[in-house]
Amino acid sequence: MFENQQPIQKDKLHDQVYDRLCTLLREGEFTPGQAVPVSKVAKAFGVSAMPVREALTRLLAIGVLANVSGRSVGVPVLGYDELTDLRNVRLEIESLAVRWAVKNCDKAFLAEIDDLLGRLEKTEQSGDIAAYIKTNYEFHLRLYQQSRSPVLTEVIDTLWLRVSPHLYQLEKEDQYKVSNIHHRKIVESIHRGDADAASEALIADLSDAYEVLVRMLFQTEST
Repeated sequence: MFENQQPIQKDKLHDQVYDRLCTLLREGEFTPGQAVPVSKVAKAFGVSAMPVREALTRLLAIGVLANVSGRSVGVPVLGYDELTDLRNVRLEIESLAVRWAVKNCDKAFLAEIDDLLGRLEKTEQSGDIAAYIKTNYEFHLRLYQQSRSPVLTEVIDTLWLRVSPHLYQLEKEDQYKVSNIHHRKIVESIHRGDADAASEALIADLSDAYEVLVRMLFQTEST
């Protein structure tokens, strides 16, 4: 954990620590139910414990982290109702962002999204799970940024911080290959200027991932 981390620069220290922790959350460095070790994070970042604790407090405030054991802070294990609520909100908000992205489409955006799709397909085929997770976030973020709504993008980013630690489990079901089918449909729809089709493909992508997580996390427990 925390391998190859560069020391945090003193300028805007607290914000940098927060941003670095968010990146680690999106990249699956923290397992749901696992406490975030303040001392290890501080050592890896080359900072004192204080800015790490402040960053954790910020993440607690927006529901990304929670108390997982006693006074320890970590990624909460999502229950069925919580996971379903996140899915329902994401379907509404992220599909709206994609519709706005199609409306604001330009050549530069198309070139970037084509490149990201190619990288997604390459990392899935090579089995580079860490690279796939990172590129998947970049792909979706670029989509939502094209909505040209910073408020909408910020809300979506918080939702992603809450669900990202669970997405690594999808690799066990070969879900990344299925997800790339949806990704390609999203991109093809954007090229056609078809906001309805792009939104439908995104909804299918999120819904399929949700169904796999539910099956893995809950149906297995009940058998």
